[in-house]
Parts: sequence; C-alpha cells; structure tokens
Amino acid sequence: MNSVVTGIATHDQKVPKGPKPRPPPKYDSSVYEQLKTKWGHIRILKLLASSPENPYVECELVVTEFTESSEAIPYEALSWCWGTSRQTSYINIRKDGNLYAKHVSRSLLNALRALRRPKKDCYFWIDAVCIDQDNLQEKNHQVEMMSEIYGRASRVCIWLGERDKSSEMALKFIKTEILQLQNFDELCADEQSSEKWGALLDLMQRPWFSRRWVVQEVALARKAVIYCGVDKISWREFAVAVELFVEVETATHRLSEVMRKDPKFYHVPGWFEYVSALGATLLVEATGILFRDYRHRSPAHHKSYPKPKPQPGSGSDSESDDGSDIESEVESVAESVAEAHSDGTRLGKRQPLLSLEYLVSRLSIFEATVGHDIIYALLAISKDTTPFSSEGGSRIVLNHTQDILEAFTQQKRYKVEYEKPFVDVCRGFVEFCIQRGDPTRALDIICRPWAPEPKRKPARRNSRNPDKARDRASGEKGREDKTVEEDLPLPSWIPRLSGAPFAMFPHAGIHKLKMGRKNADTFVGLPASNQRNYNAAESKRFDIKKLKFRKRKDHYSMYVEGFVLDTVKEVQPFSQGGAIPHKWAEAGGWHDAPNTDPPHEFWRTLVGDRGQDGKNPPVYYSRACKESFSKGGLSSGSVSTTDLINNERCSVVAQFCRRVQSVIWNRCLIKTKGGNLGLANSNIHEGYLVCILYGCSVPVILRQSEKKTPNEIDDEVADEMRHRKTEWFLRWKKNATRRRVFREMRERERKWEMNMRKAYYREKGAVEYSGKQSFEKWRKETRRKIEENPYFRETEGVAVENKLDYENWKREKRDEAKREGKEKEWNEPRGDKYWYKFLGECYIHGMMDGEAMARQNKDGLPMEVFELR
Repeated sequence: MNSVVTGIATHDQKVPKGPKPRPPPKYDSSVYEQLKTKWGHIRILKLLASSPENPYVECELVVTEFTESSEAIPYEALSWCWGTSRQTSYINIRKDGNLYAKHVSRSLLNALRALRRPKKDCYFWIDAVCIDQDNLQEKNHQVEMMSEIYGRASRVCIWLGERDKSSEMALKFIKTEILQLQNFDELCADEQSSEKWGALLDLMQRPWFSRRWVVQEVALARKAVIYCGVDKISWREFAVAVELFVEVETATHRLSEVMRKDPKFYHVPGWFEYVSALGATLLVEATGILFRDYRHRSPAHHKSYPKPKPQPGSGSDSESDDGSDIESEVESVAESVAEAHSDGTRLGKRQPLLSLEYLVSRLSIFEATVGHDIIYALLAISKDTTPFSSEGGSRIVLNHTQDILEAFTQQKRYKVEYEKPFVDVCRGFVEFCIQRGDPTRALDIICRPWAPEPKRKPARRNSRNPDKARDRASGEKGREDKTVEEDLPLPSWIPRLSGAPFAMFPHAGIHKLKMGRKNADTFVGLPASNQRNYNAAESKRFDIKKLKFRKRKDHYSMYVEGFVLDTVKEVQPFSQGGAIPHKWAEAGGWHDAPNTDPPHEFWRTLVGDRGQDGKNPPVYYSRACKESFSKGGLSSGSVSTTDLINNERCSVVAQFCRRVQSVIWNRCLIKTKGGNLGLANSNIHEGYLVCILYGCSVPVILRQSEKKTPNEIDDEVADEMRHRKTEWFLRWKKNATRRRVFREMRERERKWEMNMRKAYYREKGAVEYSGKQSFEKWRKETRRKIEENPYFRETEGVAVENKLDYENWKREKRDEAKREGKEKEWNEPRGDKYWYKFLGECYIHGMMDGEAMARQNKDGLPMEVFELR
C-alpha cells in the first residue's frame, strides 16, 4: 500500500522539514480559458507526479473533448465533500510557464496528496477545480454533462477524509469479519464486537454521506473505491457490509442490545435506532435499485472503453481487498457497467427505474450547499428527465422537434438554471411532478417535505461551493455577470425539510450526532407506482389543463380544485417524542382507559388505520393498545411509547408502539364538526378547514385568509390579463421563429432545385433559364400566408410587432369559443374573495378511502378553486 505525503505546505501551515515553504502565487482568473459550450468539452486536472519530499501540489488544467464515437483523455473522477470550511489551502496550477494559486479546502488538498503518484502524472476530473465556479453559463452546461463525466471515468475515487483509529477499525472489521458470512450470526451476538459496530456507524456518518451529489456520482461510476487516508476499500464491499448491518438491526434490533450491554457505551438503549434512515444506508439502497442493466458483450465496449492499466506506484485496485472473492465480483460488475456505456448514449444500456419525484422525496436527508442542487443533482439518474442548459443549444436543432419526441418518450428535458431564484426552481419542480405524475395523486408532492429553507444568498450564486465568491476583472470576455433577482419567501405549497421525519441531532448519553425521529412519516408515502397508502379523492383526477401558478410582487400562488369537507372543532395537545397525551383517550371516547377495551376509531386513528406494511392493521393492535396504556405511564400525563419499546419485553407491544410513533410524532389529535377523529400537524387551530383536493390522496388542512380588498381583487384581475397577453405573445413568437426556420429551409431547397433545373436545361441546349416566375409565385404564396395573421408582419425573416388591439383579439377568441360551445373557458378572470395557507396533510378517520367523495355527492358539497399561497 502506498505511503502518502503528510508535509504538503499551505499558506497557514508550517513545514517542519524539507525546503522552506515559498509564498503562494497570486490567484489569477485567467487560469480558466473559456470553455466551448459544445457538448463534450470538459477540463481535466493533470496531477503532476512528485516525490514525497516535495511539499507542494502542482497541476495543469487540460481541455479535452469526448464524443459519441471517441473518448477523452483517460481520467478518474473524484467524489468528495465540499463542506463549509474556508479555503485556507491552495494548489499550484501551471499555465504557459507560470504558476497560479488555486485556493481549495483542506479536505481537497489532502485528497490530492493521497491520490498523487510518485513517478507518473495522473488525470482527475474534480468539480471544484475543473468547473469555473464563477461562470454560471459554464456551470449550467457542465451540470448537463455530469452523467457522462462520471460515467466515462475509469473509476470514481471517494474521499471520506483522513484516516483515524475508528475508520481503520471499521474498514478492517468489514474486510476480515462482516463479509465472512459463515460467522455473521455469532458476530451479531458477540459483546466484544460492540466497539467495531460503533466504528462502522461512525464511518457511515462521515460528512461525505450527507452530500446530495454523491448519489449520482456513485450510481454512474463504472467502479468506485473508497479512500480514508491511505486505507481503501471497494464500494461493493462497503455496500454489502452496510446492507447486512442495517438488515439485522432493523429486523431484530440485536445490535442495539449488544451496545446496551457494553459499559463503554453507557448502556444507552437504541444505539442504532433509525440506522435505516442514514445517508449511507439510503445511498447503498438507491445505487442498488436505480438502474436495470442490460449486460452483453459488445466489440464497441473494447474499442470505446479500454480497460485502464495500473499506474506505476499506485498498485492494482485489488490491493485493497487482498484478492478476496468480493473483489472479483466488483471487477465483473465494473466491466458490465462499462459495457452498458458502449453505445455512447447518456446512460448506455442502463435503464433508469426511478422518477425524479421519487428520488427527491426519498433522498431528502442528503444536503446541498445551494438549494438548486436538491433537484439538479438527481436529474441525470432519474427515468423521466435529462438535464440541459440553454447555452447547450448546439445539440438541439429545433426545440419543437424535441417537444414532439418527448410526447412519445418517458424522458423530458429539464433545464438547469442556477441564475434563477430558488423559489422559481421549486415551482418548476412541483409543476413537473404534477404534469408527469399519476393524475389521481399528482398533488401528493405538496405534502412531502423536500425543500430546504432558503438561505440569504451572497452577491453571486455559486453552485456547490459556499466560499468561492471572488472579484473578477471587469470587462473579461466570455464571462457574464448575471444579476439574480431577489427570491420571494417559499409559499406554503412548497413543503420544507423541517417537516422531514428524520434528522441528525444530539441525543442524551451520546457525545456525537445521531439519527433520530423528529416528525411522523407522511401519510401520502412515496410516489411508487405500486404503493398507495390512502385514496381520499378516490378516482377524481387532477385536471392538468387547469394547473395555474401566479408570481406576484409579494407572494406566489398556486390554484387547485377541491371542496371543503369539514371544519376543525377541537384540537388536543400535540404528541411530544411519540408519547400519547392522556387527554387523547378522553377526546377519543375512551373514558375508562385502560380498564376497558379502546374504542375502535381511537386505536385505529393512533396507527393511521394501517400496519407497518401500509396494509390494514392487524387485529391484535387493539389488545396491544390496551396493554400500552396499562403499562406506559398514563397516570403521569402521557403514555411513553419510547419506554415501552426499550423496557417492555414484548415484541407485539414494541411493534405497535413503533407504528404509533411513525404516525403521531409531533402531530395533534383533532375532532371535526362532523364528529370524526383525526391527526394533523401541531400548528392547527380550531376553525381551520379540512379539504379534499382533486388529485391528492389524503385530506389537507387549509387556513382561510381575511377577505380580500377591492383593490387587491382589481390588481389580481389586471395581473391575470397581463399574464394572458404575455403568454399569448410568447407562444406566437415561438411559432413565428419556427416558421422562419422552416421558410429558410424551404428557400435553400428551392435554390437547390433551381440550380438543378438550370443544369438540366443547359444540357438540353434550351434558352437561358430564369427563376423569376418561380420566385414571384413563391413570394405571392408567402405573402398570402403571412397576411392571414392580422396583428403581425414579418419583414426579411424578422418578426415585427404592429399595434396590438388586445380587446379585439379577446373579442374574437370569445366569439370563437361561443361557436365551439366553450364560452365558459373565456370568461373574464375574476378575483376570488379569499386565499388559503396550506398547513399540510391530515388523517380523518372514516374519510381516507373514498368516503369523502361519497359525502360530496350526498350532501352536494360545492367544488371550489383554492388559491394557495
């Protein structure tokens, strides 16, 4: 195994031995040459070979290109954690015989020191260095190619950070004990292994596993290797160990019991509780189900993707595993994945299986420095998106042709725009999910927490690097200093991550952050096609034609259809830490708890009328509820479900209590005017509305605003008219541009035909051919077509807007609608009297499986349009 240099100089670090450190060269933006926006152009960092005695890291930036038929310079990709620390270190970049300082974080410097080879230069693609982070245009374009960049790399090097005693123990534990399956059961019961299991948990909680970008970086890799300082292990071995660890803890909780018996861990119960919600666990799970591989040998594979040779001094990749059988499996998997790229397409023969909505919802625990990356980091691996930037238009011949093709394919172009305000990016994602989702549950996306709280942005927006803002020379060519407009606050229909079920926070008796529950699970669940928890709106579909968003100066509105089902009458105290307040039993009709059996609707409300698997709850939950109230400390003011899980030696009660916690944590018990029990978020008050939205699988809570003033209504009507006019004009302008392109194409074809005719007549000895008559005929026909539009003219291929009488146009459209029997669609937009704040989903017992729609039909509840802000 290679030794690593530990004495690299930084400008804040003293070098005890070796040559005297020289001051760093000055930073110069000219180190970045303008990169072409043509698809396939990237920069690669050439890491120059050096002896261990050299305290400096020196590199060069090389511009290269890959196409569908050829490869760029063979390179490796680095996956690392940007973090939030200041860039106090630097590397030296050579250019034209000069040295320039490139400031980097200490973590990146350590990674380059560990990966540098002593006798041969090596090539790496590193996002922080190979992308000019000050150039938004370049950044948008490079994100578009991210799947190709990581997919074409010979391997992805995962840098978890420097080694320590804990990481060394964890990696050794994986290789020598966990993967030896014949002894796995004994290992799980061995109290002497408690420290090793704790070291594995520490490794899984390293900051790298919290990054949003690592999902696609690992998923797209042909091969991945994890580095902790000089220690390394293949990704596949690590993934197998994590799966075994999570499986045994989730199913039996045996490992937490082992930790509890060890005095070194202070006898804390549930040490590994919720390990299944860790980023490392979700990452291993996601990378295993993201793609379906079509594996077959292809000559193109060997031509386009030559197997990289081991670099001198680096050792073979199998060194990390001492020739184990698992490594052989890794090699075969790497080869099959490489074959999957052999056709040169974006993801080759690998078929993505998960939608963007699923990925964003499921992977909410992963963080991003810039809010935009919550979505952009997953575009390349979802089954229904392909990233593109407006600057990458050279690959798109005609936009309307792409629009037609997307109607017949599953993947849709998703524009990468870092210059956009974050609230607009969120709106675009919500709109995308609604348009692409199941119409009967399209609005479920507004019930799942996924959006981070927007941060105060700096003067310049920088993707994936919080401290990279630098002053650039004025007048520099090719660098647009785009101004980003101010963000509006996130509206209520964009759910925040503060409502997510799990998070890392301090726990009693544990001196490190630990994964824990902070909210209940969502009622809508994940958007998997084979999973539907509830069906409140039954088969009522969301009408995509009526989807409407409006951004105004102080708010962002979304308009949805539905009806008011009921009103909140009583609100009980919310559940703290998953405990059941004693007042809940009284409100639920269980007046003599726990001496009698619990009322049917009460215990079913506690578990959301579902079991752990999302199906109907088992009948023994009723008995478990009574037992829990009997032994859970009801007399103290609440039933402690946590104490019952940790101390009551009954697996049935523990299972029931875990289900209750996942449903009631941080929620309050409510009762409606109609007499139904329910559960809702802790910010609910009496008088709030219980509503059914068409296209949402669960009821929701809305708070009605004060009545709008006449001025507000007039402003909204005027804004709506301006919006319709602008929308109509933009649609016409797009069509005019398309017509101009086609006209130019026809003109070229006509000239070619005329030249062919001239050649023909000359060969026949005819008189000199003149195209004047044909030209006059074509000109008259073109004029006739242009004059069909009375409001615009086109002169020399450029659209010129004449005076626009919008009222006349509107009158014509209304008359046309009358003739077609669609008069209602062209009524004047009216300002509604109220707007509503969305306060989240809720559970209403007896109204979750279509009963609400039956009540609407029976009682004649009117359909309404709700303006959500």
